[in-house]
Amino acid sequence: MIYDVDSRGIHTVRVTLQSKDFIGHFTRKIKGNVHGRDILDFDFESDDIEGVSNDCDLKYDEDYDLYSVILKNNKGVELLLDGMYAEEMNNMIVGLEIIDFVPESEAE
Repeated sequence: MIYDVDSRGIHTVRVTLQSKDFIGHFTRKIKGNVHGRDILDFDFESDDIEGVSNDCDLKYDEDYDLYSVILKNNKGVELLLDGMYAEEMNNMIVGLEIIDFVPESEAE
């Protein structure tokens, strides 16, 4: 990956959630002219998770303003966390990483 902070593009960010030894991830795409730390400023209370890809069955219930997620440990045991508020989800974020950047000129 070549990272050019002077160009517009699409960032792919991987967010890691953890509770005890249970972990899950989701990725989201961020378009525009923002870079670095600003890209890594994710908040469940204000950021949209629509269209994210994930390995943890992350879902949002718009009617009740609640999240659910299934995390797994290294033994394959699953932990269902249902009825979670945004603040509780934010507390489980243990990692934010830019895993890809495509300059706008190459994006389409």
